[in-house]
Amino acid sequence: MPIHAEGAFTVATRDESPIEWDGMQMTRARWRKEFSGDLVGSSEIEFLMGSVDGEGAHVYVGVERVECTLHGRKGSFVLMHAATMLGTDHNASWTIVPGSGTGELAGIGGRAEILPNHDFVLEYHLEG
Repeated sequence: MPIHAEGAFTVATRDESPIEWDGMQMTRARWRKEFSGDLVGSSEIEFLMGSVDGEGAHVYVGVERVECTLHGRKGSFVLMHAATMLGTDHNASWTIVPGSGTGELAGIGGRAEILPNHDFVLEYHLEG
């Protein structure tokens, strides 16, 4: 049965650089983030962001390593990010990479919805 967690994150540092790409504005980025709520900790994410010229469409994909305490369990795991945005339509999610959990979070799996205000809702499970 999935375990429900909610929280928020803030971006502590940003390092972004544009990439040459025909038909899109592309940016390579590395952010450090801080988490609060049911998940408390920090992370580093490396990702690509793109905006379609003149269309208002946006996309990003990324990989993030999170070191945290989640519902009292300490460890780390890796997230895969995927998001699309068009106007006010926003679809962003995390998937916990299978086998990436360490410490008391070994065996973790699950998915999260990322809300536009940087809140998140995570449904996860722990094997073993």
